Amino acid sequence: MTTKPQSDSSLTQNSSEPTNSAASPNDNAACESSNQSASQGWVYSDIVKDHFLSPRNFLMGDETKYPHDAEGTVGNPVCGDQMKMFLQIEDDKIKDVKWKTYGCASAIASTSALSELAKGKTLDDALKIGPAEIAEFLGGLPAHKFHCSVLGHEALAAAIENYHKQQ
Repeated sequence: MTTKPQSDSSLTQNSSEPTNSAASPNDNAACESSNQSASQGWVYSDIVKDHFLSPRNFLMGDETKYPHDAEGTVGNPVCGDQMKMFLQIEDDKIKDVKWKTYGCASAIASTSALSELAKGKTLDDALKIGPAEIAEFLGGLPAHKFHCSVLGHEALAAAIENYHKQQ
């Protein structure tokens, strides 16, 4: 595997969750499998696994060195997932998307998928990418992990809202 993304210390951690970011697929898999027996194995689609193990558009390194026009951060205090999205915007279109996520495999895969879905879209069209579309793109998510796609949608919406406030 190529260089793994590093943890972002600016994202807080929930002591009941493993202390990993998008960087640690093997450790995050433990979070995913904590509610299932070892005999069940991986219960997600191959697309989720692919986006978890090879996340797209993950922001490596210091986020202050990535030139962006907007950012949005959301978190879920119940599960401890946090997502941060960074947008480069040109002519009211998302030119580039980068992100950092602290969370489980579903959270990482959802953010990765959303970054692919949003890139190149107008801001209005990007806001129309809902949690159901993210989950569908991933080949589905278990019901108890659907909130991960909701968080991704909320992080993107927060970034776009922050962009509009700056204009």
